[in-house]
Amino acid sequence: MNANLAVSGCVTLDCCTLNTVFFLSAGEETIVGTEVDNPDGIAVDWVARNVYWTDTGTDRIEVARLNGRARKVLVSEDLEEPRAIVLDPMGG
Repeated sequence: MNANLAVSGCVTLDCCTLNTVFFLSAGEETIVGTEVDNPDGIAVDWVARNVYWTDTGTDRIEVARLNGRARKVLVSEDLEEPRAIVLDPMGG
């Protein structure tokens, strides 16, 4: 991505990847593209710069930095098709 372009954007789900679409730019970047079966819920913590998602295929809730690094499974037990996720970045 061109360093002169704005870095604001949104995170989208596309089949089996999480993508960042940058406004005022000509493209998108894949944040996470492996071991994602059926992402359903997504939430962005713009304060800590993390993206959280639920995956109904793997029955997990995961987190990664907005650049895709530091990916971690948060919950992987006792979940049946997790669908939605919400955050309260300002509340901590």
